[in-house]
Amino acid sequence: MPVNKSWARWIKASVSKHFDDRREDLTLFIENQHRDTDEEKDFLELRMDGPRCHEVSKDQWKIRVEINILCQSVMNDTDYHIIDDIVGIAQSACTSCIPVYRYGNREGDDDTFVGALVRQDSSEHRDFVEANRFGQIDIRTKLLQAAVEGHYVMDLQL
Repeated sequence: MPVNKSWARWIKASVSKHFDDRREDLTLFIENQHRDTDEEKDFLELRMDGPRCHEVSKDQWKIRVEINILCQSVMNDTDYHIIDDIVGIAQSACTSCIPVYRYGNREGDDDTFVGALVRQDSSEHRDFVEANRFGQIDIRTKLLQAAVEGHYVMDLQL
Protein backbone atom coordinates (compact mmCIF):
# COMPACT_ATOMS: atom_id res chain seq x y z
CA MET A 1 0.00 0.00 0.00
CA PRO A 2 1.39 3.48 -0.84
CA VAL A 3 1.87 6.30 1.65
CA ASN A 4 -1.43 7.98 2.51
CA LYS A 5 -1.35 11.43 0.88
CA SER A 6 -2.96 12.99 3.98
CA TRP A 7 -0.48 11.71 6.58
CA ALA A 8 1.90 14.66 6.24
CA ARG A 9 -0.93 17.19 6.63
CA TRP A 10 -2.57 15.34 9.54
CA ILE A 11 0.75 15.03 11.35
CA LYS A 12 1.66 18.69 10.86
CA ALA A 13 -1.80 19.84 11.95
CA SER A 14 -1.71 17.60 15.04
CA VAL A 15 1.81 18.67 16.00
CA SER A 16 0.87 22.33 15.47
CA LYS A 17 -2.18 22.02 17.72
CA HIS A 18 -0.18 20.14 20.35
CA PHE A 19 2.44 22.89 20.62
CA ASP A 20 -0.10 25.72 20.34
CA ASP A 21 -1.94 24.23 23.34
CA ARG A 22 1.31 24.35 25.38
CA ARG A 23 2.86 27.69 24.37
CA GLU A 24 1.70 29.46 27.54
CA ASP A 25 1.59 33.23 26.88
CA LEU A 26 4.05 33.17 23.96
CA THR A 27 3.11 33.63 20.33
CA LEU A 28 3.67 30.49 18.27
CA PHE A 29 4.34 30.78 14.56
CA ILE A 30 4.12 27.73 12.34
CA GLU A 31 6.72 27.41 9.59
CA ASN A 32 5.39 28.86 6.30
CA GLN A 33 2.84 30.95 8.19
CA HIS A 34 2.90 34.67 7.44
CA ARG A 35 4.33 36.44 10.45
CA ASP A 36 5.05 39.96 11.50
CA THR A 37 7.46 39.95 14.41
CA ASP A 38 7.87 43.72 14.71
CA GLU A 39 5.50 43.72 17.69
CA GLU A 40 6.67 40.40 19.15
CA LYS A 41 9.62 40.50 21.54
CA ASP A 42 9.52 36.85 22.55
CA PHE A 43 8.09 34.01 20.46
CA LEU A 44 8.35 30.43 19.28
CA GLU A 45 8.44 29.13 15.71
CA LEU A 46 7.52 25.51 15.06
CA ARG A 47 9.28 23.60 12.29
CA MET A 48 9.04 19.94 11.38
CA ASP A 49 11.20 17.64 9.27
CA GLY A 50 9.43 14.65 7.81
CA PRO A 51 7.42 12.63 7.88
CA ARG A 52 9.72 9.90 6.69
CA CYS A 53 7.53 6.91 5.98
CA HIS A 54 8.79 3.34 5.78
CA GLU A 55 6.59 0.31 5.23
CA VAL A 56 8.28 -2.24 7.49
CA SER A 57 5.92 -5.03 6.43
CA LYS A 58 2.59 -5.27 4.65
CA ASP A 59 0.31 -2.52 5.99
CA GLN A 60 2.70 -1.70 8.86
CA TRP A 61 4.39 1.67 8.74
CA LYS A 62 7.06 3.43 10.76
CA ILE A 63 6.82 7.21 10.47
CA ARG A 64 9.57 9.48 11.82
CA VAL A 65 9.49 13.24 12.35
CA GLU A 66 11.88 15.71 13.90
CA ILE A 67 10.27 18.66 15.61
CA ASN A 68 12.29 21.84 15.90
CA ILE A 69 11.16 24.88 17.84
CA LEU A 70 13.00 28.15 17.29
CA CYS A 71 12.98 30.30 20.45
CA GLN A 72 13.56 34.02 20.16
CA SER A 73 13.82 36.81 22.71
CA VAL A 74 14.82 40.46 22.70
CA MET A 75 17.71 41.18 25.05
CA ASN A 76 17.09 43.44 28.03
CA ASP A 77 19.10 44.67 31.00
CA THR A 78 16.72 43.52 33.72
CA ASP A 79 16.29 39.78 33.04
CA TYR A 80 19.03 37.81 31.34
CA HIS A 81 17.15 34.52 31.57
CA ILE A 82 14.09 35.16 29.41
CA ILE A 83 15.53 33.04 26.59
CA ASP A 84 16.04 30.21 29.09
CA ASP A 85 12.41 30.47 30.18
CA ILE A 86 11.33 30.25 26.55
CA VAL A 87 13.58 27.22 25.97
CA GLY A 88 12.03 25.61 29.05
CA ILE A 89 8.51 26.16 27.73
CA ALA A 90 9.49 24.61 24.37
CA GLN A 91 11.21 21.63 26.03
CA SER A 92 8.27 20.96 28.34
CA ALA A 93 5.95 20.98 25.31
CA CYS A 94 7.96 18.09 23.84
CA THR A 95 5.86 15.59 25.74
CA SER A 96 6.47 11.85 25.53
CA CYS A 97 3.52 11.36 23.19
CA ILE A 98 1.78 13.54 20.61
CA PRO A 99 -1.59 12.23 19.39
CA VAL A 100 -2.26 12.47 15.66
CA TYR A 101 -5.78 13.10 14.38
CA ARG A 102 -7.35 13.49 10.94
CA TYR A 103 -7.57 17.27 11.29
CA GLY A 104 -8.68 19.32 8.34
CA ASN A 105 -11.61 20.16 6.10
CA ARG A 106 -10.88 17.92 3.13
CA GLU A 107 -12.43 14.62 2.14
CA GLY A 108 -11.45 11.98 4.71
CA ASP A 109 -10.77 14.53 7.45
CA ASP A 110 -12.98 13.67 10.39
CA ASP A 111 -10.85 14.40 13.51
CA THR A 112 -10.56 10.69 14.35
CA PHE A 113 -7.44 9.35 16.04
CA VAL A 114 -4.74 8.06 13.65
CA GLY A 115 -1.94 7.11 16.03
CA ALA A 116 0.63 8.55 18.42
CA LEU A 117 4.02 10.07 17.81
CA VAL A 118 6.25 8.72 20.57
CA ARG A 119 9.31 10.70 21.64
CA GLN A 120 12.56 8.80 21.19
CA ASP A 121 14.54 8.92 24.43
CA SER A 122 17.43 6.55 23.95
CA SER A 123 20.99 7.27 24.94
CA GLU A 124 21.99 4.34 22.74
CA HIS A 125 20.65 6.16 19.68
CA ARG A 126 21.41 9.63 21.08
CA ASP A 127 17.82 10.82 20.79
CA PHE A 128 16.56 13.23 23.43
CA VAL A 129 14.94 16.65 23.75
CA GLU A 130 17.87 18.84 22.85
CA ALA A 131 18.36 22.57 23.40
CA ASN A 132 20.92 24.55 21.43
CA ARG A 133 21.60 28.19 22.20
CA PHE A 134 22.77 30.44 19.39
CA GLY A 135 23.14 33.56 21.54
CA GLN A 136 22.96 37.01 19.98
CA ILE A 137 22.50 36.30 16.30
CA ASP A 138 23.76 39.64 15.01
CA ILE A 139 25.79 42.33 16.77
CA ARG A 140 23.48 45.02 15.34
CA THR A 141 20.31 43.48 16.72
CA LYS A 142 19.45 42.65 20.32
CA LEU A 143 17.95 39.25 19.50
CA LEU A 144 18.78 35.99 21.22
CA GLN A 145 17.88 32.69 19.59
CA ALA A 146 17.88 29.05 20.63
CA ALA A 147 16.35 25.87 19.26
CA VAL A 148 14.72 22.86 20.88
CA GLU A 149 14.52 19.59 18.98
CA GLY A 150 12.72 16.32 19.66
CA HIS A 151 12.62 13.12 17.58
CA TYR A 152 9.36 11.18 17.30
CA VAL A 153 8.21 7.88 15.79
CA MET A 154 4.71 6.62 15.04
CA ASP A 155 4.00 2.96 14.30
CA LEU A 156 0.88 2.48 12.20
CA GLN A 157 -0.90 -0.72 11.35
CA LEU A 158 -3.53 -0.32 8.65
